[in-house]
Amino acid sequence: MQLTSVQKNLQQQIEHAINHGKLNDAHLLLVSNINNTPNDHFSYFLLAQINIAANDNSKAHKLLHKAISIDPMPLYFAHLAKLAVLNGKLLDAQQAINKAVKHTQFNAIECDLIANVLTRLGHYQLALEWQLQAHQHAPTNPQMSYNLAVAYKIMGQFNDAVQLLHSLIKQHPQHFQAHYSLAELNDNQQAKQHLQLLLGLTEYAKTPMQQQFLHHAIALNYEHCTDYKQAFTHFNTSKKLIYQNVKYNAQAHREFCRQLIALSDDHRPQINHNNFAPLFIVGMPRSGTTLMEKIINQSAHVQGVGELNDIAQLCQGNNTQLLNSSVINAVYKNSELTTQLAQYQQRITQLVDPQLRSCDKQPFNFYYIDLILAAFPSAKIICMQRGGKDSCIANFRQLYNPASPFHHYSYNLNNIKNFYEDCGDLIEHFTNKYPDNVITIKYEELVTNPIASTQRVYAFCDLTWQEQCLDFYKQHSPSATASKVQVRQPLNNKAIDYWQHYGFAL
Repeated sequence: MQLTSVQKNLQQQIEHAINHGKLNDAHLLLVSNINNTPNDHFSYFLLAQINIAANDNSKAHKLLHKAISIDPMPLYFAHLAKLAVLNGKLLDAQQAINKAVKHTQFNAIECDLIANVLTRLGHYQLALEWQLQAHQHAPTNPQMSYNLAVAYKIMGQFNDAVQLLHSLIKQHPQHFQAHYSLAELNDNQQAKQHLQLLLGLTEYAKTPMQQQFLHHAIALNYEHCTDYKQAFTHFNTSKKLIYQNVKYNAQAHREFCRQLIALSDDHRPQINHNNFAPLFIVGMPRSGTTLMEKIINQSAHVQGVGELNDIAQLCQGNNTQLLNSSVINAVYKNSELTTQLAQYQQRITQLVDPQLRSCDKQPFNFYYIDLILAAFPSAKIICMQRGGKDSCIANFRQLYNPASPFHHYSYNLNNIKNFYEDCGDLIEHFTNKYPDNVITIKYEELVTNPIASTQRVYAFCDLTWQEQCLDFYKQHSPSATASKVQVRQPLNNKAIDYWQHYGFAL
């Protein structure tokens, strides 16, 4: 969308007002514009941005639709898609982004926005193409460069990512997130060189997030150099910086899981003859879920859909709190939930060839197994489990987004241990309750006896086993998970007993 000089000036005024918390002034200006010119679609669009800044997404949604009703600009559809993603309306997001990407007249920020939406919807190759456009429009913008490097990593283009990250760090030495992303890809020699630079930057990391990225990058590089004591020191520093803010309550989670099991014991869903048979892979993060996903997706009868958040969002409904007693009680009492979950099936039909079965690898779907099987009684659910000490250390080593409440357990080793036990209790319960629908696979058995393990999984999922399912690493499929590097290697047992490097900490 080519803005007029008047529109550009107005947009700058509104952005300045939002950045300085002057929402009322901006609101009055835009309302005045609309009163004077009722068909001023651009003022409706900007007014939607004001309402988003004010956390009134419902009003913003109406305003965007009003702007579109006057003039269906591709830019408005892109923002509508972003808002739909934020609200968990993924079908709406898909429809809106489909209309936006038909056009190409976008600036760098708008291309970046579209790429972000496409990433959230699992369209990683298309997201990379739009991220490339964003970078071409603004090659010196550090955020555009970083986002493109992440898109390269998702698609397995590691050399491109490394080259871009080196260039970015050279221009912006204090881009700590870029340092962390580069540290993930370093080898031993590169790590030694990178450490010299990072250790000289500690005084410049001011905010908790900057410090987290910096110390995690230092820790990863020490790991590459096999100095595990120094690595643990910096992992610990990184985690402590965020732990103070997330306020995770391990006892509350344990009580929640016990309540969930009690509710499940009394749960008797209505008979449902829906023959929709999706596949789900669940388990504690870093338990081998991505590895299993790649193996299952090798089947000619399966199409992966990545990690969809649809189930959690549909179950949570309008509740702003994530997984507490009142929310889970409401979920189990919601007689309309099975009908609502039909939206998930509708979304799958947009993503997957009608002749194929979908494979959804959202690890935390283990909370919703009762609800999934009530809606889709033909579904198959693979629960991954890994040894306790390896799981705990792997989660402690991983940098998760603090904005994700699902991962708040991961900032303290004792909390991780308790969370691991809670997950084990839930998975054991659901495996016993649904022996025909839920199977548990141990990571260690998968990597040490892959043929027998994968044959067992394929048979359980009613799939024809083929030996090439173990050739997943030869594929160039995207991976947006923490295992994006590992899943591009053949099956190996290197990660078994990795915890022993950190035995002194346990």
